Amino acid sequence: MIVGAILLAAGSARRMGNDKLGMDLGGRPLVAHALQSLCGAALDGVLAAVPPGSPLAQHLAAQATLVQVFDHAEGMGRSLARAAALIPAHWDAVVVALGDMPFVRSETIDRLVDCAAPDAIVRPRHEGRPGNPVLWGRSYFAALTGLRGDEGGRSLLRGRQPTYVDCDDAGVLFDVDTPEALAEARDRLRG
Repeated sequence: MIVGAILLAAGSARRMGNDKLGMDLGGRPLVAHALQSLCGAALDGVLAAVPPGSPLAQHLAAQATLVQVFDHAEGMGRSLARAAALIPAHWDAVVVALGDMPFVRSETIDRLVDCAAPDAIVRPRHEGRPGNPVLWGRSYFAALTGLRGDEGGRSLLRGRQPTYVDCDDAGVLFDVDTPEALAEARDRLRG
């Protein structure tokens, strides 16, 4: 199985301001941590969905193929759809990762990849709670390209039973979506 990734880095970050993914976390933009985890995993490549003219592009371009999402304000689903439309033909599955989740470990992503199949949906689970990123097999690629709104792939999960990979990686549950979460993330890096 050849597996790639989509990194969602085009969100409007309504709760924290439009530059959330560029906020400093340990001397690098927040989104750079998510990209580092993807690049450390056994993936064929990374498509990074970004708004046009994003200052983050320079941090992502060296390790990811940029997908400019002109209508990113329509929501995460739209950004995912734009990137999914550009999935290379040779990929059998794709890991969809969020740019505001800096602590997901590469080893966790590799465990998702180990479960990849053309008709699979694979999610990490920590202490009984499902998390992100989510791996989608090829049979879901067309559905991913049709997404709209701010839900991302959540709407596709309804009525389907993913394969869960239990892990000790609390990073699959930790997203930086409030100023308090950013402060906690900075404390984690220092500690």
